[in-house]
Amino acid sequence: MKTTAMILAASAVLLAAGCKTTEPKPPEPVKWKEQSAYMAKVRDPRIYGFNIYQTPGGGIEYRDGCRLHPNQIAELPMKAKEPLRPVVMLRGNFGLDSPVLFDFTAAAGWLEFDLAQELGAIPLNERTAQLVKMPGEEFAGCLSTVPVMRFKQLHVERPLVYVRMANGPIGTLARGIEEPELKGVLGWDLLKNFGQIHLDYAGKRTVISTVEAAYVPEPSLLIARVPLVKHAGVCAVRGLVDGKPEIILIDPAGDFEVATAGAQAVSSVQLDPGLGFSSPAASSSPGGLRIGAQLLKNFKITVCPKEGAIYFEKPETAKDS
Repeated sequence: MKTTAMILAASAVLLAAGCKTTEPKPPEPVKWKEQSAYMAKVRDPRIYGFNIYQTPGGGIEYRDGCRLHPNQIAELPMKAKEPLRPVVMLRGNFGLDSPVLFDFTAAAGWLEFDLAQELGAIPLNERTAQLVKMPGEEFAGCLSTVPVMRFKQLHVERPLVYVRMANGPIGTLARGIEEPELKGVLGWDLLKNFGQIHLDYAGKRTVISTVEAAYVPEPSLLIARVPLVKHAGVCAVRGLVDGKPEIILIDPAGDFEVATAGAQAVSSVQLDPGLGFSSPAASSSPGGLRIGAQLLKNFKITVCPKEGAIYFEKPETAKDS
């Protein structure tokens, strides 16, 4: 009996070892020596065509340096599922692809340190490179520019990004996405430069375009054209929430139907006379009232930053039904 008990005990240990889950690795801070070496490469932003503006709050803003090649289109599979969210692959200088999130409600983009280094990132400042820490972020970042970002055949020259002084998981910037592990986030400051951004949930793809021609929706599929409004440097529209006018953020990166302060319930959200949502499930918002992927996935969404509008259409599959 003792022998049997020992064998059973050993088997239990082996089973326990086999069932052990792998803990996600924590982010790895960049050593101060490496940070200093990177920031020592600082360049004046005007060298790269950026203009310097003072913001109403007394800060400094760099604009006009980002360049897109005209008449380019890239179809990019959505890599984040359940729900589908616009995680796409960014082509590195050595031919390796890295997953990054298009976050329409982030004002700025962030890249992990190693990826930024691979892309040839250069810190920007008129004098000495500065580290900035965003609210809720564990690691500081350095405002920088990348010579070129490649999404298949579409190229973006000199986008601005914050280079995060860490590698590995990007924390709250990932918006809860664990698979694939994100290497960066690209915000509205970059996305607003595209002519059109198609979120084709039925086709599980994001299509970005620099074509300047106006978007022409299929009349039989069009539900609503909703004007964009300028608000806090993010993708936003004006609508009615429980019958009252509100600014509403369009948030394809958010895993929710709507998000409100403290997850406060709402009875209705109306974006257009032909487009409304009754009694949507409410989650806690990271800032502002938002419509997330759990509702947006029911449509074909086309964001036209240059035109200043978002088109909501029935999914392409509905055309054949």
